Amino acid sequence: MSSSKAEWRREWQGELSARSWQRFELENGKFLLKTHVDHRQGYEFLLTDLTCLWYEQMDVDAVKKRCKKLNPRFEAPLPTILRLLQDNTETKRDSTDYTIQQEREGLVLVLETKVGGIRFTWEFHCRQAQKEMLRAQLLEPLILMVGELGRRERRLGQLLKAKDREIEDYKMGGATVSRKNLLTEPFDPASFHKEQLVCKDLDVQVGQGWQEAFTRETQELYKEVMLTQAWINREEEDGEESDEDTSLLGGTSTHHAAATKASPSRVDERKSPSVSPRKRPAGSPVKGGEAASTPDKSQKDVELMRREALQKRLQEEAQRKQAKKKKKGALF
Repeated sequence: MSSSKAEWRREWQGELSARSWQRFELENGKFLLKTHVDHRQGYEFLLTDLTCLWYEQMDVDAVKKRCKKLNPRFEAPLPTILRLLQDNTETKRDSTDYTIQQEREGLVLVLETKVGGIRFTWEFHCRQAQKEMLRAQLLEPLILMVGELGRRERRLGQLLKAKDREIEDYKMGGATVSRKNLLTEPFDPASFHKEQLVCKDLDVQVGQGWQEAFTRETQELYKEVMLTQAWINREEEDGEESDEDTSLLGGTSTHHAAATKASPSRVDERKSPSVSPRKRPAGSPVKGGEAASTPDKSQKDVELMRREALQKRLQEEAQRKQAKKKKKGALF
């Protein structure tokens, strides 16, 4: 990993997309939720049951007001309050009561716990999020995770085949296993996939429900997928911005370069030799018959100069040849 990507990664960790989904099973049903806390900006909160996605964002001033309203006796600095919210939403705690309440315009998640013997209550008042957020935070990452898991499966198959070739080489050299139960058959991807389709573990995994998909390993995979996607999008945005900056600074953009390349005037300038026009004495007026020459007249002048130069070179070459003949005749 390059140093620039490593530095960017540390900064990117402070975004909602960097947080993985957590499994929460409540009396009202099964949910996934994620929270991003920033002591300078407040927090963002997402909650979904895969049917709808609810979202709330609060700045630091709003957090202080809500805390004072819900907990008049509770006094703590803002970082402590935000840390409480983060700790109680990153994992479901046995010491905390979670309640879901439906509202006309959204959904409310109520947390009730005790801090130093004082009861602490918090309410996340969520509104239904836009479809773009559902796609960006859940649907698209899940599809990308499936693709990445498929890539890893293919890579593991390649490694197993390489191991089989290594073992076969050992056998040809006379090596044997110390115990028969260590013997294995060569890996066959087709047979492996057929076995997994009728395996009982498939029924068990599917029967556990969609919540079980977010294990610790897949949560890390979610973060890596989101990070890689954000890094790729960043590179594309930087490229577009550099093109815009070049055009604004007077540089030649891609489209401008293409147009310049196809411009007849530019082509003529490249083909024509650099000929200095005759200088006119300062202050002398331009006569009517000596008006600025048209492109056709300039082109004719250039062609005439080329012919004169070619004729001069031919004459010089002929003179050199004649001089050589005379010198040769004098020797004999």
